[in-house]
Amino acid sequence: MTLSQRDLADVGVLIGCGLRPKLRPGADSEYRALLGRYRTDPEFRNAVDGVLDGLDAQVLSESDLGLVLGARRESVFAFRISDLPNVTRVSDRLLIGLVSVAVAAFAFPAPADFDDDRVHWVSVEEIERFLREVCERLKQSPDLVMREEESFEEAWRTYDRLSPGYKADKGKGKARRSPASSPYWVASVLTWMVDQGLARPAPTRGPEAFQLLERFRIQARELAGNATYAVLASMRREEGAA
Repeated sequence: MTLSQRDLADVGVLIGCGLRPKLRPGADSEYRALLGRYRTDPEFRNAVDGVLDGLDAQVLSESDLGLVLGARRESVFAFRISDLPNVTRVSDRLLIGLVSVAVAAFAFPAPADFDDDRVHWVSVEEIERFLREVCERLKQSPDLVMREEESFEEAWRTYDRLSPGYKADKGKGKARRSPASSPYWVASVLTWMVDQGLARPAPTRGPEAFQLLERFRIQARELAGNATYAVLASMRREEGAA
């Protein structure tokens, strides 16, 4: 069977749905139908996978929550830290990268955790405290990081220099955290994750608490081979055993 022009249009619609992280098949009948076809029609599935491969992307998961797509670094769909608002300096990008990996290592410190679908929660306070402990460990034992990981060393040293407490911006109006404080960067990453359908606020768990969603667990799995993740996850495992 040869796919028709309409079928090829449906391939594009399904990929478009997968690129909208907050869209769920349960709330969109067309998305739900196309996801069902992707699961049951090999020719349609091959067409979707082929188009994604040409775009340097792939399907990471096809659960009832929808398609979770992953993009290779060269892809036009690859996330770039510079895409975040108010991230202009190299040090900003290093901080965002460090915090993002820290959230994954904190919630999923062992490979088996990526296969565990239990609900995970994190808070700004927990991630800030974890990263402060990481910085202290690395200051005491800098050999824990390989010499070639210069960007990681620069990232944690930049984080360590930030104010760990509340530091408000100067000027009129309501006081708010300044980029000179580390909680600002942790809160920025977690808030961005909400916008990307990776987390949701969990106010009943406490101030600035968030529930990590399935989409984050699936995408965080891609970090398992990352050297920075390996170091942070190892420290998190040791922390849990203490």
